[in-house]
Amino acid sequence: MRLFIEFNKSFLQFVRKFVKEHYQTYDKNNIRDITDSLIEQCLDEKLEADPATQIPKEKIVNLVNDLFGAGFDTVTTALSWSLMYLVTYPDIQKRIQEELEQTIGRERRPRLSDRGKLPYTEAFILEMFRHSSFMPFTIPHSTTRDTALNGYYIPKDRCVFINQWQVNHDEKLWKDPLTFKPERFLNAEGTEVNKMEGMKVLIFGLGKRNCAGETIGRWQVFLFLTTLLQQLEFSVCDGKEVDMTQLYGLTLKHHRCEHFQVKQRFPIKSMG
Repeated sequence: MRLFIEFNKSFLQFVRKFVKEHYQTYDKNNIRDITDSLIEQCLDEKLEADPATQIPKEKIVNLVNDLFGAGFDTVTTALSWSLMYLVTYPDIQKRIQEELEQTIGRERRPRLSDRGKLPYTEAFILEMFRHSSFMPFTIPHSTTRDTALNGYYIPKDRCVFINQWQVNHDEKLWKDPLTFKPERFLNAEGTEVNKMEGMKVLIFGLGKRNCAGETIGRWQVFLFLTTLLQQLEFSVCDGKEVDMTQLYGLTLKHHRCEHFQVKQRFPIKSMG
């Protein structure tokens, strides 16, 4: 706990320095990133009359801190696990790339509008979320009053977590839960994702207090992963295997893969 508190203090200092530098170099005619956008909104004179729509200056640091802490680590962890599964199951990687070739081709990059046309890719992402459960627990919540749930009494102000890993590996919900199988999320024809099955996967929490960044998180994983697989092929050296043992923490990581290989699938052209 001491190390955790010290890390958070250090990280907060880094974010404060980062935001301060943005204020010092801010140019309303050159919005460079989301921090500049937040500053722009904070300084917008048109919003001063309505405090409810204007971001107070002191909250920008907290917002940027949340974006770093909640957004970047989770998305990069999802992509990292995706690559580990792809090199472990090269046939799955090949099938995704064939789907990308047939649907998008090589002349342009993947777009969000392609999601519904890439059911196997979407099924793979859902199975990666479920099987890895790299967010094993939700962030802590607290009961606001004495509560009874399924016969269990939970006092007011008690810290509560959702055990997402258990739900994602529950034998009552999933057939062969320890097996990595994207097809479990497809209909019988393999042409569409079964949305009801997809809703059973817990990775962003549950209920009205679930992750506020769920939508953008799913979009980012889809866009980054499809762009990578369109351009590149991933593998490990002959005779080597990937260690999929999970390293425990707030997010579950995998062991560093020293024999990971990447190669370009075809000559890169200018893409729209």
